[in-house]
Amino acid sequence: MKTRKFSLIRWVLFLGVIHFLGAPLSFAVSASLATSQTLPPSSLEASWRMSLAGVNAQDSQSSSKFVGLGLEAQSKYHLLPSLYFAFDPFIRFENGSYQTIDGERKNESGIYLDEAAVHWNFLRGSDLAAGALYQRTTHSEILMGRQAFPGIRGDLQLFKLNGFQTVISAEQAIPTSSSLSTNTTGVESTPRFLSASLALNYEAGMYFWKTRVGAFSFDNLPSAVAHDSGLLGNTVLSITESETKFVYEYQGLEALSSLRFPVMRGWDLYAEGSYLQNSKTKSELGRAYAAAVGSEFFFIGRKSLDMKLTSFRIEPDAAVAYFNSVKFYNTNRVGYSFESFLNFKQYKFSIGARYTEAEVIFINPVQSREKSLMLILETSYANI
Repeated sequence: MKTRKFSLIRWVLFLGVIHFLGAPLSFAVSASLATSQTLPPSSLEASWRMSLAGVNAQDSQSSSKFVGLGLEAQSKYHLLPSLYFAFDPFIRFENGSYQTIDGERKNESGIYLDEAAVHWNFLRGSDLAAGALYQRTTHSEILMGRQAFPGIRGDLQLFKLNGFQTVISAEQAIPTSSSLSTNTTGVESTPRFLSASLALNYEAGMYFWKTRVGAFSFDNLPSAVAHDSGLLGNTVLSITESETKFVYEYQGLEALSSLRFPVMRGWDLYAEGSYLQNSKTKSELGRAYAAAVGSEFFFIGRKSLDMKLTSFRIEPDAAVAYFNSVKFYNTNRVGYSFESFLNFKQYKFSIGARYTEAEVIFINPVQSREKSLMLILETSYANI
């Protein structure tokens, strides 16, 4: 069984090696180039932004009405020309009413972490990182939400020419909560997350086409994660009042792609999509997709109108519900989302709204139809 468990990841790594052997080696950096690198004028690079949102979310069993204030920061401290420490915290403050039967809707105020890791750019376009790693860097929202896992990740650039780039990535991490807790108790083993992927990218200014295909695997997920995931759509089995386990394992394939291109002057189109398949469950329970199409219109005075429509379907055991995005209400959901933002780029802020509606795929006693409306005001990142 263990040999099969790693076969998908080995398959992705094999593709990367074949590409590596057949492509020009972009990482042949000379010693003179390496010694010519210097630290930036300031060893510290930092930026921040704020957001304010009003949220009205409800289903047949619960409802929430609250105002949320967020403060995010991104920072890099350069220790050497090719070595830096990244620290990206965010603070969330919520105030409002939360009415629920099972206690799952609650105030989420607190200090959280997107990333806190050391990065070593050992070759041009390549990176080795260790620490609390932001998972959305290499994974889609249907697999991972806004989550940081302690672990190590390597990105190796195989090829780069005239805007085209190929990168192979591999990661081993410990799945944790937003507070970086494994949620294990007693003699439970430390959970593990493995992934490997191959990225094919093309960029030309603000226009791009990015694609990534890979494999993932979760192991030794604890009872506490299984219990919470059962309330969010996964299939679980209650052994005792205090012990719950997943019925299925979580191992499979993931693919994601996004592109942006101009239609005419002052009008851009963009699209993005992601697909997920858990190979360790039944075919009708283990697939997920999210597909979006959007348009941005530019006006005089550095203003623009941005609109996006998203359709999604996430079957009950396609992903671990405890870890994937709450934007789609976790798993066992099918629905859509529409958002529109007016961007004032001269003043570096945006104002807009997002409406989401999600129905249950398979009826169960803990999930029901969800609807939410968010009014959002947010700034762009500004240097500190």
